[in-house]
Amino acid sequence: MSRETDRYLITDVTVVTLGASQRVIEAGALLVEDGKIGRIGASAELRAEFPDVPPVQAAGLVAMPGNINIHDHIYSALARGISMDGEPPQNFLQILERLWWRLDAALTLEDVYYSGLLDFIEAAKRGTTTLVDHHASPNAIEGSLDELARACLEVGLRGCFCYEVTDRHGEDGAVRGIQENARFLKRCRQDGNPALSAAFGLHASFTVSPRTLERCLEAAPERDTFFHVHVGEDAADAAHSQHHYGKPALRRLLEEGLSTHPMLAAHCIHLEESEYALLTEHDVSVLHNPESNMNNAVGCAQVRRMLRAGVPVGLGTDGMTQDLFQGLKVVPLVHRVVALHPQAFGYDEVYALAYQHNPAIASRLFPFRLGALEVGAAADIVLLEYDPPTPLTGSNVMGHLIFGLGSARVHTTIVGGNFVVRDGRVMGVDEKEVYARCRELARKLWARW
Repeated sequence: MSRETDRYLITDVTVVTLGASQRVIEAGALLVEDGKIGRIGASAELRAEFPDVPPVQAAGLVAMPGNINIHDHIYSALARGISMDGEPPQNFLQILERLWWRLDAALTLEDVYYSGLLDFIEAAKRGTTTLVDHHASPNAIEGSLDELARACLEVGLRGCFCYEVTDRHGEDGAVRGIQENARFLKRCRQDGNPALSAAFGLHASFTVSPRTLERCLEAAPERDTFFHVHVGEDAADAAHSQHHYGKPALRRLLEEGLSTHPMLAAHCIHLEESEYALLTEHDVSVLHNPESNMNNAVGCAQVRRMLRAGVPVGLGTDGMTQDLFQGLKVVPLVHRVVALHPQAFGYDEVYALAYQHNPAIASRLFPFRLGALEVGAAADIVLLEYDPPTPLTGSNVMGHLIFGLGSARVHTTIVGGNFVVRDGRVMGVDEKEVYARCRELARKLWARW
């Protein structure tokens, strides 16, 4: 990570603001000062107004806000290419039991750290500048969030981290998970590092008992603490809650105390009819992960219904990739094929998820505006090598993002005014060393699991 100066001017660039203004400025410029965007306008005008500010030439590049991955599982990074022994899983619970719960139990703190480095490198090189992660490593709990934070800061991105509290490993495991959340929340409040944030993690209703949920709430008395939890990812979550508590999972979590806190509710596929009203009655943000949902064959959330009801719905990857551009293309496709209708999900709705709700949700987790090139917003900027073959305007930018701009090479990634990637190369860490060590750790991890 490097910074040329606390103040510089990106010149001769095509500026795609996204955000509320949704402008495209050809031959534009961005003034960056003290980690934020100071001015936006025509390059010639800003160069004349700020002749003594060092320029960063960006001719032939397109500037846009850094992407935000609103739901991630960094701990899965070292699973790429892994093979499962025995019969292949036939449902989601078997996927958890035979793959992810075995993998997370085998992780060491070094695995966690290098998983973080790997994912943050790949995120930076694909234009993702902020990640909201949901972590699990039940045999390496204490300090695990610090290892993720260390990796995040070394690469130079922003990260919001939580630990997945669950009763899968008994009372002791649940208590240790609660303590890790509470400790890291306290660290983030005391440190005030603008690149780090914390939430309180829960796995899901079907692995969290009433007593454990009560303990979580006791450990998070501040009412502005976000709870990050999986809700209705699979039908088994809803069925378990109905069987054991006489009510569906979202209602159960809210009625047992989470209604007093803002909630990041990942998936929300299997909701009962009465639960849709709860999304608007309470401070719930839904985190949609279409690629993962297809991969696990768990269904598709009723996102259009939620959007029309005013529910904030963001777009995440669930750990499958750090490339949010890929998700932009997948979202409309899955909703259209499920509905058997070409207008079942429009580009305006894709825009709402990725470039309205993701920034709005993330801006509540961090102390400034994210996800838009606007004066006063964080200088989280991506420069892509893209020469539009057709007109690029504020009204058709999603068509370019889905069918061209999103596939372009990321030339530069800037976070808080710092250069994290330059000419496609990560500045703050040795990529070759990280990848070599990841291969060594993956071999050992695969042998253990």
